[in-house]
Amino acid sequence: MKRPFIFIILIQLFSFSTTAQLLTDTDSKQTIIKGLDKLYNYEFKEADAFFQRVKARYPHHPVTPLLSALQVQWQNLPLEKNPKAVNQYMALLEKCQTLAEPMLNDANRKAEATFFLLASHGYITLAYTYRKEPMKAANEARKAYGYMKDGFGMMDRNPEFYFTSGLYNYYRIQYPETHPIVKPVVIFFENGNKKTGLTQLEQAIQKSVFSRVEAAYYYMNVNLKYELNYNKAFVYADLLHDKYPNNPIYLMRFTETLVMMGKYEEAIPKIGTLRKINTSVYQIAANLFDGLVAEKAKKNDKLASEFYTNVLKNEPDERYTKDYYAMTFLGLGRIAQRAGNKKNAQDMYKKALDIAENKGIIAEAKKNLEK
Repeated sequence: MKRPFIFIILIQLFSFSTTAQLLTDTDSKQTIIKGLDKLYNYEFKEADAFFQRVKARYPHHPVTPLLSALQVQWQNLPLEKNPKAVNQYMALLEKCQTLAEPMLNDANRKAEATFFLLASHGYITLAYTYRKEPMKAANEARKAYGYMKDGFGMMDRNPEFYFTSGLYNYYRIQYPETHPIVKPVVIFFENGNKKTGLTQLEQAIQKSVFSRVEAAYYYMNVNLKYELNYNKAFVYADLLHDKYPNNPIYLMRFTETLVMMGKYEEAIPKIGTLRKINTSVYQIAANLFDGLVAEKAKKNDKLASEFYTNVLKNEPDERYTKDYYAMTFLGLGRIAQRAGNKKNAQDMYKKALDIAENKGIIAEAKKNLEK
């Protein structure tokens, strides 16, 4: 799962009919939207200028620490590699909860409080997930579950809930498949349905206002990683990269879809742009994609092996490049197999299986191990 709840600050926040001041503050609503657009496009100073206007107006409201948490996250990607930033991030989310919990006692503000508690627990769930603490993640998700259920029956009245409901339906099935250790915990959650989840995410893209971007990202991601529908993934990867050209995460995913679809010539300049970003996430991505181009398009195993070896010089990131490492082992396995080194090939396929979550990688590695 990559960044659920980024737009949940909008999904529920402006969706309920209530007298709470922030929910009826049209100016602040538009200011937050503009700030988030700038944040997505890595225009951090411009984003902060918009957010400061909201924070000044609502200094003791949970919206203030939640916006600050989003800023910390985007400015320190990958967040899990920066302990100081992680601590700051978690503290801000806990402050959001502290400010939101008393609001539950006010009938006019209960919906507003529910949103902030859902969002903050959701973000903490993700932090534990990417720190490889699945049991803590599952327990935190259990706290968010009650708040999320409130949105299940509101989709007809408010299309923003198609996003949260779609995420839940899809990942309620997918997450335990990927992380079997959490099955004893999630058994107490209402069951999901992947097909329903995909449909709801599509409806969120088409019908929602505030969650449209995030729904597009997740719909792209599940098609790329789990459904292996690269044509659908490409449509939304292209859309996100076009709208937020400065966002390297969207650039990376767009490039991945190009490579997976065999659009190597289109991918090559994008890979060059990624290579100029001097952080391990993008260096891993650039070397992997160059390796795949060398192997599959240029039929140059020696060059491909050099790129794949360069991937392994950087430590993988749980959130963004874990499957890229698995793809690298898979590529090295294919090269070893073609060279007649069956033992080395088998070792590489096993390493790919040990870390892969991408269903395409898992299927290919298992198939090759059977040969």
